[in-house]
Amino acid sequence: MVLRIGVACCALLAFAPAALAGDGNAGLHIQEGGTGFAIASYAPGSLDIEAAVTEAEASNRRDPQAAVLQSILADRYRAQHRYRDAARLYQRSLAIFEETMGKGHPNVATAAHKLGEFYRSQAAPVAAEPYYRRALAVTEQTFGPEHANVAALLSEMVALYRALKWHDEYERACLRALAIAERTQGPDHPVTTGLLTDLAGFYQVRGRYTDAEKVAWKALRSVERVHGKEHPNVAAPLNELAGIYHLQGLRGEAERHYKRSIAILEKAFGPDHPALEIPLNGLVALYQAQGRKLDAEAAERRVFTLANTRYRGQFSGPLVVRQRLR
Repeated sequence: MVLRIGVACCALLAFAPAALAGDGNAGLHIQEGGTGFAIASYAPGSLDIEAAVTEAEASNRRDPQAAVLQSILADRYRAQHRYRDAARLYQRSLAIFEETMGKGHPNVATAAHKLGEFYRSQAAPVAAEPYYRRALAVTEQTFGPEHANVAALLSEMVALYRALKWHDEYERACLRALAIAERTQGPDHPVTTGLLTDLAGFYQVRGRYTDAEKVAWKALRSVERVHGKEHPNVAAPLNELAGIYHLQGLRGEAERHYKRSIAILEKAFGPDHPALEIPLNGLVALYQAQGRKLDAEAAERRVFTLANTRYRGQFSGPLVVRQRLR
């Protein structure tokens, strides 16, 4: 278990009931802070939606209401693992919105985002990326480039670019999302702190240790301001800093940060919590690099114990997953 403040990648685009209520021109809108679809009285499982979805599957109608229903049906196919059918209907929904409402309409951003998220979930990031860019462009046009919805989309694109290993695109998206989050949600908001921690890890992987250290310290101070210096969420930036210092050869600083992380986690969760495996594995690698054989063996024995407890009944013999030195 890694105690790491995750980036809140919300589903920022939501269908509104207008299209289903008979307003074919109003169609859909982007709902701030939305986390899913709001489909008026067409609750899943109702007779109304069953009939409407059946009609949508066989229909060649080209209006916003048909596009909404086809997207609902695509969601259903996706839940049933009928991915080819889901992709086909997501595409139809997007095409209808473009045709009937124009390529710059917010509904197009909704449909494009749905496709991007669908392909990303299917481990097809190359297919997902153009739809995310399209959704981002329309969202910027609708709300402006500094809106929180833009930051939320960029946060999803950060994960996408990480999977693609498109490093320049990743850094640009992350820095932009971070700047918007700091302005709109504040420097200590969990979204902001999550982006900082993520960026620190990216810089560490790229060997940009000065940048990584600066960003990790910023994340650490933010978490400490919000939760206090003994909160378990402090462990994530501490582990990040320890890894950065180790890679720079600053082994005393690395050990100090790992030990502080261990103390915080022990106090919060007890001595047998699996979260301790991260800093303990870091100490094992650190001590081995220093030639401190006895200290390394002691830390490794503790990791063995934690791993065997966590995987008891699933595997035979000890299992240790060493921390990757990035």
